[in-house]
Amino acid sequence: MNEKTVLTMAMAVFLCGLAAHAEIVVTTADGNGADTFVGNDSNKSPNNNYGGSNTLDIRWWDGVRAHIGYIRFDITEIGGIDPTGAYLKLYLTQSQNSRDWDIYGLNDNAVDDAWDEMSVTYNNIPGMLPTETPNNGTFNIDEEKTTFLGTMFVSGGAGVKTSNPETLDLASFIKQDTNNLVTFILVGSNSPTDGAQYYVLSKEGAASSTDPNQFPPSLVLPVDLNPFQATNPNPKMNEVVSEELAQLCWTAPEPNAPEGIITFDVYFGTNEPNLSALDYDLEYTLALGTTDTCVALPIAPEPLTRYYWVVDVHDTSYPEFTRGRLWSFNTFNTPPSVEVSDDQYIWLGHLGDPATATATITATVTDDGQPFGTLSYLWELVSGPELTINPNDVKDLTQVFTEPGTYILRLTASDGIASNYDSVRIVVGANACEAAKLRPGYRANPMDFNADCVVDINDFVVFSDQWLECTSLDCP
Repeated sequence: MNEKTVLTMAMAVFLCGLAAHAEIVVTTADGNGADTFVGNDSNKSPNNNYGGSNTLDIRWWDGVRAHIGYIRFDITEIGGIDPTGAYLKLYLTQSQNSRDWDIYGLNDNAVDDAWDEMSVTYNNIPGMLPTETPNNGTFNIDEEKTTFLGTMFVSGGAGVKTSNPETLDLASFIKQDTNNLVTFILVGSNSPTDGAQYYVLSKEGAASSTDPNQFPPSLVLPVDLNPFQATNPNPKMNEVVSEELAQLCWTAPEPNAPEGIITFDVYFGTNEPNLSALDYDLEYTLALGTTDTCVALPIAPEPLTRYYWVVDVHDTSYPEFTRGRLWSFNTFNTPPSVEVSDDQYIWLGHLGDPATATATITATVTDDGQPFGTLSYLWELVSGPELTINPNDVKDLTQVFTEPGTYILRLTASDGIASNYDSVRIVVGANACEAAKLRPGYRANPMDFNADCVVDINDFVVFSDQWLECTSLDCP
């Protein structure tokens, strides 16, 4: 959370009282936040990155324009706070017409949530299926990796736009988070009649703006702040810990009066916490009335387990004890990281056999060794002409193709419980020239009159056949 947010919260508490109603604002500029958009049309290529843009271009005109927004919030600093009523707050520099946007959440996954805004494209960003038909103004949501959360009404005209928790439930999605990163996907309504365009100010745009009323995409939590709660949990909220973890620590609040003495009650366990129970229905009471800010764990953490803990605060100079935030950590398994080599453009006969083309695809796969210390692999054809992959259970693949076309191959690595994948595009041309034409950014030589990718005597023949031909209205 940035300094401005913390100061805003502190000021609200000072002015309104010790249990003041306030808002916590987390932006895409805070911590490991990010924002970008991706596209798949003639205006925004599915292989281009737009992470440095000052705005997120949101537009859907089916078959013509497809621009999808991505915003990620780092919620580390708000761990344990009830997100009920959370909403999005965006600043739009242009909003052409009033529409309902569809909002998706990127399902919780440590690898997917760490997408890099300066390298992602439509074809590799988590939550989108790579396109089989580049630049055609369509998109495909990956339903296995996303959850539809609801809609956000965006009125016409520039300015501040906020979501309504009644139509867009962010809280339930945030409560399921395990890695302190939440990503929301912004999909504009299909607008075939007017091709409505929307531009959301990004964190880069907000940083360069001189207008104090402009801001980056924001996640807002309406909360009751309590300065008497313990803070700074160690382990941090949702932290993945080792089985050697031996103690829990936190930071004590200041007493209400200088003579006040702060003590703590600490509860710990794996049961689903009951916030109405005095001990939260957790199995262990680690301390009652301790003045220490660390307590020893009574057990070693078990693998693949989530643990909850709460630190309640007593202050001799304050009449009521303060219920703590609900914190958690886990020993969950981290999915493998999978990175497949770059897209390839090959052609039939490129290795000597005129009937085939061969691609050698390598992959880099890393894992934490949990839970069994072994990985399995599966190669699949996502799109393209019919293809048999054999063997399909290897990490590095040598694949023979017999038909021209665009193939999307996907490698999935699994550790037995968690899995992750990456995809690669293999473009097979009928010949070297056709393969070259299929590469992004290909530009033909204007002197290549017969379009065979070589400027030679054959092009001169075409040129000479038209020498001195006149198409003017005053030709002799």
